[in-house]
Amino acid sequence: MAIYDGFASLYTRGPYTRYSKRMAEAMPAVLGRLGAAPRSLLDIACGEGTFAVAMARAGLRATGIDQSARMVECARWRAREAEVEVTFTQADMRRPGLAGRFDLVTCWYDSLNYLLTTRDLEAAFRGVRDLLSPQGLFIFDMNTIRGLAVMWQSPPHCVVQDEADIFDVHVNSYDFETNLATKRVIGFIRQGGAWTRVDEEHVERAYSLAQIRASLAAAGLGEAACWGNIETMTEPGPDAGRVWFLAKPADI
Repeated sequence: MAIYDGFASLYTRGPYTRYSKRMAEAMPAVLGRLGAAPRSLLDIACGEGTFAVAMARAGLRATGIDQSARMVECARWRAREAEVEVTFTQADMRRPGLAGRFDLVTCWYDSLNYLLTTRDLEAAFRGVRDLLSPQGLFIFDMNTIRGLAVMWQSPPHCVVQDEADIFDVHVNSYDFETNLATKRVIGFIRQGGAWTRVDEEHVERAYSLAQIRASLAAAGLGEAACWGNIETMTEPGPDAGRVWFLAKPADI
């Protein structure tokens, strides 16, 4: 089973979707700052579809891809419930296998940190480069080294949901030799009179800003901005746990 297939039931019930809503709320100001008016969107690692659905409601022609078949099912259900048309497809972000070009490509919630080698990160960036329209914009976020090594570990154990029919706890650790952070997700969901257990291990790699920038350049993408806060659109400080990059085709 792919990661997030089991976690999907916990994810759609929990606080996780708040981040996608936050990104959707930030988009008008971000796009206005850049003078961008995209008509089409590709949301990579779209999860259960909250962001893509919100952008479809705003009038964009939206597409979402995710490696988890279960997450794609949830996203399609969310689009039907919202009565908007969004194309959701199961695909690997390193090999999207899509046709056409998009004015806006996004990848949220540190999904790119799940790529554990610079080779894979560059492959994902090259895929984005091939799918961007000539004036297209790529916006993504990643956890920083501080974010994974310090912030993820405080506290090392975290109860995320504790309700009558659902329980969700995370256990975190960090390897300073490999810069790999591990989050073990342990959850229980009551279905009728029985409980179903979810047990997944999620691993993210911490990249320096220099490594991210080098991978963007190797993929033919040029940095337009780097922020430590997407709402204030300010540069990241030394304590930033997450960064947002805005990139365009390098020849633009």
